[in-house]
Amino acid sequence: MTVSLSPVREEAVESARVMSKRSRIVVFGALVGGTLLASAGPAAAHGIGGRTDLPLPAWQMAWAAGFAVASSFVILGAFWSRPRLAAAADGRPVADLTSPVGRVVEVALKLVGLFLFGVMLYAAWRGNTSSAANISGDALFIWFWVGLQLVSFLFGDLWRAFNPYITLADSAAWVRARVTRTPLSSSTEPDATFWPAVAAIFGFVWFELAYHSSSSPRSIGVFLTVYSAFLLGGAAVYGRGWVRTADGFAVLFTKLAAVAPLHRDAEGQLRIRSPLAGLATVADVAGTVPFILVVLGSTTFDGFTRSSLWTDIAGSRTGWSLTAANSVGLVVLIGLVSLAYSFAISAMASITGEEPARLSNVFGPTLIPIAAAYSVAHYFSLLMLEGQRMFIQISDPFGRGWDLFGTKDYAIDWTLISPSTIAWVQTSAIAVGHVLAVAAAHDLAISRYDARVAVRSQYPMLAVMITYTVVGLFLLLGA
Repeated sequence: MTVSLSPVREEAVESARVMSKRSRIVVFGALVGGTLLASAGPAAAHGIGGRTDLPLPAWQMAWAAGFAVASSFVILGAFWSRPRLAAAADGRPVADLTSPVGRVVEVALKLVGLFLFGVMLYAAWRGNTSSAANISGDALFIWFWVGLQLVSFLFGDLWRAFNPYITLADSAAWVRARVTRTPLSSSTEPDATFWPAVAAIFGFVWFELAYHSSSSPRSIGVFLTVYSAFLLGGAAVYGRGWVRTADGFAVLFTKLAAVAPLHRDAEGQLRIRSPLAGLATVADVAGTVPFILVVLGSTTFDGFTRSSLWTDIAGSRTGWSLTAANSVGLVVLIGLVSLAYSFAISAMASITGEEPARLSNVFGPTLIPIAAAYSVAHYFSLLMLEGQRMFIQISDPFGRGWDLFGTKDYAIDWTLISPSTIAWVQTSAIAVGHVLAVAAAHDLAISRYDARVAVRSQYPMLAVMITYTVVGLFLLLGA
């Protein structure tokens, strides 16, 4: 077997025979912490009430998912002996998006994106103040935030084709170049960083999960206006490449699309490749790992807010008092998830002999399948049930009493999916997401170290992933 070895100190390889004392403490602490959190109390899934009719006891489903993750690690160690993802990342072409037809479609999609954004912004500022009668809330939180996450990791980066901020920034740059008779500025930044996107995505999850009046159309209007000013103002100062690295949504959907079998290459070719292969090509850009951890931590907080422990803390609060409590809880949960990842990386560094900061950047993208999994697990029921309200709202997007498409009297079918089905989807999604993350990390490890060190280097991360699997399902299933 031929593997690519990175420089590893002799003493580090020797220490791989037995996990260091520090590693054991980290893993033990993660498992104990997970057990304590898991016993916190009942919680309901996003958009769904408490669990009373699960197909199996919640603890059995949670621990079965954890066992599946552990088993996958053993199987990978036995049968996945050489790196595969990087070689499959390019894939094979299936369509030329730069053809005349492709360009017409591209322009049409950009115009549709601008139109839909305009409708949502107008509805938020000028539509009915009732969140149930106004399309802006469901459009932003369900069909855009949830729906495009699902589309991105299943089919690729569709948001790239619709993104109104990129369209506006590119158009403004083109007009400026024509007026000033200067070359069109680059759409990429030579010293790109995702830290602005970290701030942008944190601003959104804070607005969604912490702010006490996020469902208000006028609040949505303020958020969209501030977010737009942040992106377009930055583009005016730093160039149109700013939007591509500062738009939190664009960065998230692009990262999730690395899991998808479809992708667009630099020449505009639509290609098909093995799922997960794109993770091997995720660029090491500053802020990537913090960005992923903010997304994971915010989703964890969303589940934790349904626990009885959180209800005891914030259940009676309202207004800005609730916002303050939610804000602290959101930051703490993001911090705990980040701390668990840092502990795992530190333990991995003690085994491999590499610098923790370098390992963190290299292995950070392997967390992306977990982010995709939690998107499905937390929001599947929301999309399938409350998402049906869109059929009503498209006929009357501003709450003016219209019936444009004859769907005003559509009734939501709350029996479309059963609680049992939701529970199975949640359990399967989280288990599969963690298994895929383990596979991606294993593939990366065996491309860097010899087989023995590669396997042992993943023990700390495996412990954290199993804990995260079990805790996440206990929160979702209301154990």
